[in-house]
Amino acid sequence: MKHIINGKKASSNDQLMKYLHSVVKEGDSLLDLGCGPKLYSDPFKNICRKILTVDAWESVNPDIVADLETVDLLSLLGGEKYDYILMIDFIEHLDKAAGLRLIESAKSIANKKIILLTPLEEIWDDNHKNVNDPALWCYGNTFDMHKSIWSKDDFADWEDLSLPGLHSYFVGAFSND
Repeated sequence: MKHIINGKKASSNDQLMKYLHSVVKEGDSLLDLGCGPKLYSDPFKNICRKILTVDAWESVNPDIVADLETVDLLSLLGGEKYDYILMIDFIEHLDKAAGLRLIESAKSIANKKIILLTPLEEIWDDNHKNVNDPALWCYGNTFDMHKSIWSKDDFADWEDLSLPGLHSYFVGAFSND
């Protein structure tokens, strides 16, 4: 789905939104890490009892401005847990070691599931083109540069959601149910 955020272009994936609506229920809590323009968490404002958004880029107005490459998630949240944690098109913006640490931290505070989307190696690039495009929501966001490459092997203990139209991405869920 195409969006306009503060006059800039952004897009979300309809199949991923459909999946999220099938699992996130009224009264659940949602943590959106690397939220960007909140395309995947804002639609749940009237459904979830609590939504918390975290991003390093202040321009997207997250609830908490924090660089999760350098800030410890557990300390940041003070031990609070969430039913669902979104890491949508985000983990590749951290170096691999920081990304792996963040995933392990998220596993410890997810009551139900972590839902993650990341580009796979065959389409990976450093994202300079998008960050330097004044028509896009991420224009000028140096935190939006890609720093790590991920493969399906990195998520061996995750459910592979294999959503239509996202074959060049890993889309998965880690369940604590």
